[in-house]
Amino acid sequence: MGKSEPQLPLNHRRHHQQQPQNRHQSSFFVQCSTGFSRIARLFSFKCVFVLLLSVAVSLSAIFSLLHLHHGRSGFDAKDSVKHGATVQAYFRLEKPVSFLIPQITRLEYDINDEIGVPGTQVAVLSMHESGSSNWTDVVFGVLSKPMNSPINSVSLSVLRSSLVELFTQSSNLTLTKSIFGTPSSFEILKFLGGITIIPKLSIPVWMLPQVLFNFTLYNSLREIEENFLELEEQLKSGLHLMPYESVFVQVTNKGGSTKHPPVTVQASVMSALGGLDPQRLKELAQEIRGSPPAKNLGLDHAVFGKVKEISLSSYLYHSLDAPTPILSPAPAPAPSPDQMGPTISPSPDVRPYRSLPPSSPPAMDPSCGGSPGPSHHALPPLAPPNLPPLPAVSYGSSPHQKKGLQKGLAPSPHSVLPSSSSEHGDLWRILCPVLFILITLHIL
Repeated sequence: MGKSEPQLPLNHRRHHQQQPQNRHQSSFFVQCSTGFSRIARLFSFKCVFVLLLSVAVSLSAIFSLLHLHHGRSGFDAKDSVKHGATVQAYFRLEKPVSFLIPQITRLEYDINDEIGVPGTQVAVLSMHESGSSNWTDVVFGVLSKPMNSPINSVSLSVLRSSLVELFTQSSNLTLTKSIFGTPSSFEILKFLGGITIIPKLSIPVWMLPQVLFNFTLYNSLREIEENFLELEEQLKSGLHLMPYESVFVQVTNKGGSTKHPPVTVQASVMSALGGLDPQRLKELAQEIRGSPPAKNLGLDHAVFGKVKEISLSSYLYHSLDAPTPILSPAPAPAPSPDQMGPTISPSPDVRPYRSLPPSSPPAMDPSCGGSPGPSHHALPPLAPPNLPPLPAVSYGSSPHQKKGLQKGLAPSPHSVLPSSSSEHGDLWRILCPVLFILITLHIL
């Protein structure tokens, strides 16, 4: 058998395997150092410095371009400022945003001069391009001063009135015209406590009638303002108001926005004849409660959407318990003069029987206390003899006045003269022929 080859130790074999690898790594470092040395020979220190400076300038230019692009796209205030503005509003300016950004301080000063109230400050919250490069949307806010304290309630009320007047165009927001031009499209975006407007108000606020009912519409205050005439006419038709009755509405957005829905409509009814009586209030309450949902209080679904959350005020709700009035019977007709008994009209100057025709003897009213004598009815009417005129009877200062008031009028003593003289005349007519015959016989 042949001899086998002697085996090398294990460590010795590993040493022989690592030697080629070490040689390869050392050759790589030699090649790198050779390359760097060649580069160093080609470029001097001055060239390296210029290269580094060029890179720095390039980076600076890149950041400048990014900043310029940001300025052209708009401006936004810090989040802390935006969250601290409990009152926010919006308008448009016909100026490029790049022109307005350097004028922010001046713009804040002009706005504060127009609507500023004590204890507040105005801050521009954002500026952004509005569709066209020549128009800019501006949002500003009113913050308390200092920011951590709430705005005084009186100042808040004055500020609310000012912003509502700007929204309804009762007044204008005046800025430095040479810089900003004329603002347009004013809107209130946020107001603590909500915003209420009364569209097309024609009477003083203190003369508004009491609210009768309210309901909710998914519209904005701006949409209600633009379609108010339709809302008024359709409500009058839906409630079946009389021609002399009119409707007034107050529209509220609880978030204080004129741009976003929904709104609560508070409606009142006023009559040109005065206040509404309980029966008319009851009719209105029944009409509102009985209105089917499809009727929508008479409002057009395409314009105002669906009416929701209809509710009566406590004043109108209690009118449902008012009793229905009962018609009272007609008064009895007054008796005709023929059915009434004879009456005597007192007169300060009474001349009894003198003005009556001689053919009809005077008749006394038994109620006056006198009673006609039997001779008045028994004897035929005779012409009175030639007697002196009767004196006028006055009851003003006569002592018999009290007796007349207590016992009635007594016949005057002269009133019996016509009766007694007529009796003597009849007797004399009978005796004259007899005496004439006796005298004649006596002479013969």
